[in-house]
Amino acid sequence: MYVPKHFEPNKPVEKLIEEVCFGTLVEFIDGELFAAHIPLQFDKSREWAYGHLARANELAKKWTSGNKKNDALFIVSGPSAYISSSWYSTEEVPTYNYTAIQLKGSRKLQDQTKTSEDLKRLVNYYEQKEPGGLTYEQYSPETLVQSRGVVGFSLEIKSIKGIEKLSQNRPEDRQSIIQRLKNRCPEAQRIAELMNKRLQ
Repeated sequence: MYVPKHFEPNKPVEKLIEEVCFGTLVEFIDGELFAAHIPLQFDKSREWAYGHLARANELAKKWTSGNKKNDALFIVSGPSAYISSSWYSTEEVPTYNYTAIQLKGSRKLQDQTKTSEDLKRLVNYYEQKEPGGLTYEQYSPETLVQSRGVVGFSLEIKSIKGIEKLSQNRPEDRQSIIQRLKNRCPEAQRIAELMNKRLQ
């Protein structure tokens, strides 16, 4: 991922990743590209990530037919918003403001025991935040048997890159851009919030 100096995150990129996040896993197998949209869990050191796919997923089928290890790319796309050239004090081309993270690593399959442990951690992470949340331990045997329908994997992280493109290169126009974005869709409003944080 190309990250110009002025669009580098203002905090370590590892800090941008939540303990659990959602993104797109991409692999090249047997001359084809495959992508799956999934949550990943990260260890505290950000050296490993863990996830799962339904066995019926075309990528999981490739894994179970012999591709037990492979290089993988995981993409986390944050909010984005169109920035009109009419918002600038001087003429310039329009652009997009956005945030994104890319992880590259080595993916390998997990056994059923480890997959169940990862599912338990994933479910409990989210359910503990819900009033009356239902933890993994409370599931019936009939519900738990569904875990056999997924294929678990680990991702040894080799590199993490992040970008926060938030008009840092146009300090004279930032406030007017923020005001314009505040009147648009929720995603554009989120970009305005992130731009505001960068100014603090």
